Amino acid sequence: MPARKDTRQFVLAAIFSAIIIILTLIPNTGYISSGPVEITILHIPVILGAVFLGWKYGALLGGVWGVTCLLRAFTNPLWVMFTNPLISVLPRILVGVVAGLVYAAFKKTKLNIRVCGGVTAAAATLTNTVLVLSAIYLFGDMIKSYADFFAMFKTIFVTIITLNGLIELGAAILLVPLLCRALERFEPKEG
Repeated sequence: MPARKDTRQFVLAAIFSAIIIILTLIPNTGYISSGPVEITILHIPVILGAVFLGWKYGALLGGVWGVTCLLRAFTNPLWVMFTNPLISVLPRILVGVVAGLVYAAFKKTKLNIRVCGGVTAAAATLTNTVLVLSAIYLFGDMIKSYADFFAMFKTIFVTIITLNGLIELGAAILLVPLLCRALERFEPKEG
């Protein structure tokens, strides 16, 4: 039975990874753009993966998201700051870890899956927003070709990202509990 569970978890992690990659590659799906404003929904498959697979797979899925973000940054001059892995990869790994740990803690309270999913979505999305903004602030000036632009537009940029964060938070709090409830039916029964 443990081998079957390991195989199932591996396959689910591969499916969530594929979803993250596909959403990254298809324009306006994983990153919804309107001029310089860009909102992501890629935290949602990371959160769902962490809910159903635990924090270790959550970290892996966050890493997949971070690496796809890093690679994407090399093709988009507006997002050159994301070529720094401290901005693009590390916060996303921690999103998966936080999602897995928060969900595990709330699941022990015997609250229903929608409540646990909503709290997990809020914690993980806020983790992403706070860590990415903090990393941009702390490490953004490390990119010398971007330093002048960063200094000039820091306030506007942080305002846009903060607004994005609120939209991403709302989307996650709405969608994750609904998707958790729908996917819960496919969980193997214990016993």
